[in-house]
Amino acid sequence: MTELRALLDEGLRPGVYRWRSDLPAEQVRGGVDAAGWGFVLLDTTAVHDKAGLLDVCATAFDLPRWFGRNWDALADSLSDRSTGEPELVLWEGWRELLDHDHDTVDVALQIFAEDANESGQLRVFLREAADVPDLVTAVPLV
Repeated sequence: MTELRALLDEGLRPGVYRWRSDLPAEQVRGGVDAAGWGFVLLDTTAVHDKAGLLDVCATAFDLPRWFGRNWDALADSLSDRSTGEPELVLWEGWRELLDHDHDTVDVALQIFAEDANESGQLRVFLREAADVPDLVTAVPLV
């Protein structure tokens, strides 16, 4: 937990990161809340396609009912909800989705990275199990 707090306290730049940790999501949420940041849990462990990802995004990001469930709508909705305040998105299950639909993960990552760069708000952590070799904590992808 102190590792997470150190990342948040040192002014982690907006972007997409691979993050190796076995901390339960609720502990991550607690650390993020304590730092005064927003928190979104994006869990796609049971998702296999674009439609499923967009459904999970609609709920996780609390997008409006009129959210069109397409890539442009996701990009627009993320920018519309931007407050400029730091927000950590913990994406669990991205590897499982990647195994089923590589293109969907690629496009989602591009959208998240663009929003992070434009809003200065998002830090998306792609959760990796702590025993995944050759990763350091919070490696920027974009």
